[in-house]
Amino acid sequence: MTEEQAIQRMWEDIRFRNLSNSTYKNYTRNIRNFFAFCRKPIEELDENDIRNFLHYLIDEKKYAPTTVNQSSAAIRFFFAVSLNRPMNYLQIPLMKVPKTLPDVLTREEVSSLIRACTNTKHQALLLLAYGSGLRSGEIETLRVKDFDSKELRIFVKGGKNKRDRYTLLSQTTLEP
Repeated sequence: MTEEQAIQRMWEDIRFRNLSNSTYKNYTRNIRNFFAFCRKPIEELDENDIRNFLHYLIDEKKYAPTTVNQSSAAIRFFFAVSLNRPMNYLQIPLMKVPKTLPDVLTREEVSSLIRACTNTKHQALLLLAYGSGLRSGEIETLRVKDFDSKELRIFVKGGKNKRDRYTLLSQTTLEP
């Protein structure tokens, strides 16, 4: 099996599981990087190659634990699902990810950011994202019918993990 055939197979497996296009892009990028690092036929790849690649990401590329774990997840999926090659996953551990609180902007910083935006459309998008806690991908898919200005809520269809939800619609966002 060639690398391209293997990636095509992975695409089919991702589609069968109804995973997102973003997952496909991320997994494909990670698998291509893994192939480029190993420079071996797929049939010869094993746990040691995976460990060496992950060490390379940690030690030389200085990637964050979440990025290394994303690569590890892509490679695990590729071997277990697309190649149907069971591996000893105890030999391919995930990195512990430190739990930190996010940096939160002050009201003044948010106001300054919104005022600095000269494009009205961009300013509205910033207000919407901040006031409703929406992700950029969720904002992209919004339609006029998703806004309920009477109940001050927004219907978010297929948000993170393809879940539907409602979120708040700030009165400030509605004001001209």
